[in-house]
Amino acid sequence: MACDHEHFMDLALAEARLAEAEGNTPVAAVVVRDGEVLAIGRNTVCNESNPVNHAEIVAIVEACRKLGTPELKGCTLYSPYEPCPMCCWAIVLSGIEQLVLGGRHAALNRVDLGTYSVEELLEMTGRRLKLVTGVRAREYEDYRRQWMQRTGRLL
Repeated sequence: MACDHEHFMDLALAEARLAEAEGNTPVAAVVVRDGEVLAIGRNTVCNESNPVNHAEIVAIVEACRKLGTPELKGCTLYSPYEPCPMCCWAIVLSGIEQLVLGGRHAALNRVDLGTYSVEELLEMTGRRLKLVTGVRAREYEDYRRQWMQRTGRLL
């Protein structure tokens, strides 16, 4: 199957809406290798009372469990929203080779993360990760702004 960023981001966006329906922050992640979805995760922090159950972590754990290894070499992670520092570091540690993301913290004026960006974390740590940005960014950023207005929440 050819690389289709739009298709996999559609899956992530649909999963983000499920996270919101469950009372969580609307974020999701899809782990793909060779055109095959290995895992889909969504934020479950609120409904599972677990502060580390961010979408990317949930997806990485499931992909590792499915493959029986802590290494996800050759994998791409899709997220409609820029991963937080914890999740970005999990992406790096798992060996995921590519991150495809939509919305960015800076675009939503997220003051709680200071000047953080994926690029800054990678530069600071000397790590490499192929990064594709802007996939469905406007759609997710608009959705996230509406969610923030409805709920009064950043996270």
